[in-house]
Parts: sequence; C-alpha cells; structure tokens
Amino acid sequence: MATLKTTDLDLAAHQGETWSKNITTGVLAKLAPEAPDIKVGKTDHFVFTGTPKAELVAEGAQKSSADDKPTKATVNTYKVQVTYRFSDEVQYEDEEYQTQLIDNLVKNISIALSRALDLVAIHGINPKTGTAAAIVTSYFAKAGNKVARVVATADASKDIEGAAGKLQEVGYTATGVGFDPAFAGTLARTRNANGVKLYPELGLGFNIDNFQGIMAASSDTVSGRQEITKPRVQAIMGDFRAFKWGVARYVGLKLIDAGDPDGAGDLNRNNEIAIRAESIFGYAIFDEQAFALVEKAAY
Repeated sequence: MATLKTTDLDLAAHQGETWSKNITTGVLAKLAPEAPDIKVGKTDHFVFTGTPKAELVAEGAQKSSADDKPTKATVNTYKVQVTYRFSDEVQYEDEEYQTQLIDNLVKNISIALSRALDLVAIHGINPKTGTAAAIVTSYFAKAGNKVARVVATADASKDIEGAAGKLQEVGYTATGVGFDPAFAGTLARTRNANGVKLYPELGLGFNIDNFQGIMAASSDTVSGRQEITKPRVQAIMGDFRAFKWGVARYVGLKLIDAGDPDGAGDLNRNNEIAIRAESIFGYAIFDEQAFALVEKAAY
C-alpha cells in the first residue's frame, strides 16, 4: 500500500512539458506561439509589428534609419492556482491509482490554465469568480482602449468582415481569429442563395483551425459565457504578432494535509487532504489597434 507524499507530487520535467503543450483549450495559445522568455514580475519586451522599408542609396549619399521602430510593452505576470480536495483515504491507495490521479490532475490543470489565459487577457476577470480583477489593467475587452469594435448583428458574415475592415483601416493584416462556438456555428451554417456553404472550412463549427486562409480557433472563453453573466464578445480578430504570452514558472503540485488552505474548513476535521497546483503566466498587448472585437451591444 503506497503512501502519498509531498515529494511524490512534484512535477517532473516531462510533466511540465506536457502541461505546457496541453495549453490548447483556449484561443490565444493557439493563435500566438508561446514565448520562452517570460519572467516573473514586470518586464519590458520589444516586438516589431510593422515591415521596414528598404532605402535606395546613391553613391556617396548618407544612409538613414528605418522608420519601423520596435514597440515596447510591459509583460505583467499573474499567478493562478487550482486546489482540489479529496478524502484522506486517497493517501493509502496503491501506486497505480495515485499515478493516474496525478496524471488526470495535470490534464485538468492544463485546461484551467488555458482558460485562465483567455479569461484574463480577453476579459480581465478572475476565472474562478467571473468578476473583474483589479490587478489586471490591460486586456482586449477593456472599455475605452484602442481595440476596434464591431457591434454584432444578425449577419455574422458581415460582422466578421467588418472586423477585418477595421484592421485594414489602420494598416494591419489579420493573422488569426478566435470565435465563440455559437458564433462559429452561425458562420458555419451561412449559405449563399443556392444553398452552398460560404465557409466550408468551418465544418459544423467545432475544432476549427482555419478561416478564410488565416489561423482560427474556437472556445467559449472568447465570450466568457461560463463565467460572465452577460457575455458580449463573439469574436476576436487580429495580428497576433502584437500579442505575447508565456508561462514564467510551473510551480508544481503540492500536497496539503493540515489547516484550511482554501477557506472550505479544516482538513483534519473533515477527513480530507488537498492538492494544489500553481502556475505563473504573463502576457502583453503590444498594439491594441492590431485587434478587433465583434461584440453584442451593451445590455
């Protein structure tokens, strides 16, 4: 009979790698590659979001610098955690059961982290409560920022074309688009006068990866409808080279067998143990004008 110990729950290197690779439940992690240089705390990062122009130089003429300057943005990092409670008898299950438990926890944590990235960076909310997070000061749907807005109508096709137009007006090219599943489904069912689907690449609107030649992803984190009482965002389109994210640290799993670690009552009194996972991720939006949202009108 195995005994579950704190040391048994430290994430091995391969588990941390699996954790990172499984961050695919949301849309932002699919549309923007993970950056390896995210550090804990506030750090300044630079990115080129435009294209430099080559200069024709005559013999003996002076050379000038490029007009395209790197854009600086501050990457803020945020700690997220998930705490599970179990009957304390799980400590005495066999090793196979405990290993399976840990593997399932890692998979669930990957999902939670994926959702957290979207819910924080798109909506600025605490994923656990669905309420505005005061520590988050930069996010796509923040009122008054420079992210373009298109008010959703009954014509989803025109709405998404409108978002593309907003980007073109300021000189950006969309590299990707994230849909709420309901919005993706509406687009997938759109047909012309002859009954032919306008967007066959969307299939039924599930598990999408392409839309009109650009990367695409679908998740209810786009609208946040599981967490937000009155969700508005239906789609986010943009040049995702202007968005940077990464995991600064995988804290790992921790076994807690005493006290009240989550405000749900004393563990010993309730014959329980707790297992907690923590991670620190960060992101930055380098240019808000590189993005456009399709939103429902304010309630």
